[in-house]
Amino acid sequence: MSRFIILGGACCALLYWIFFQPSSGSGDVASRQTLSISEEQDRIVLGWSGPVQEPMSERIAAALDRYKDDRRRLVLILNSPGGSIQHGRKVVAAIRARDRAIDTLVQKAGVCASMCVPIFLAGTTRMADPDSYFMFHQASLTSSAEENMKRKELGDAEKTLLSQTVKIIETQATDELFRNDIGIRGVNAVWLASMRRKISGRDIWMSGQDLVAEGSGIVDSLVRTPAR
Repeated sequence: MSRFIILGGACCALLYWIFFQPSSGSGDVASRQTLSISEEQDRIVLGWSGPVQEPMSERIAAALDRYKDDRRRLVLILNSPGGSIQHGRKVVAAIRARDRAIDTLVQKAGVCASMCVPIFLAGTTRMADPDSYFMFHQASLTSSAEENMKRKELGDAEKTLLSQTVKIIETQATDELFRNDIGIRGVNAVWLASMRRKISGRDIWMSGQDLVAEGSGIVDSLVRTPAR
């Protein structure tokens, strides 16, 4: 019985790592995050490049607040490999909390993968170059969590049960992600259900052109942009 109590504690640790990941906005991650700001005559362009991790939400929120009284059009350009589900939701909340239109754009050869997609979907108008790239896949443990679990001394039976528990948690997290974060305004429910089935155990890459051609509802309009 004691082994199962210990394992239950390990499973709780897994839940913590998946949904309440510690700050990773310093050191190497922060060095790969950039936020550019360009003021044009009729619009203000914010350009985010890097993982969806702290301090992305804080930096995006500060930039939006900086222009809260400026009536020019706001555009957020995204180029991201994805990252933390929990932090991505903070970014979405920061965008939605502003009482104004904020458009999103993925440029030619730009990437919006994994948790970047819900952030893209938070845009009032969601634009993409035909040759931009989007990626969909299952939710998974962070690399830190994986390493943490590998270091735990568990018997074969406990490892098997833990592996099964991880799969259950990842499946539930993916279902929730697709239902609450991707399956929102204008996204084709039939297309989304099909994509949910396709991603089992693999990454699915699609261009902006592909998403529009399939009637996904992810991209509102295609726009030609210069190569990044």
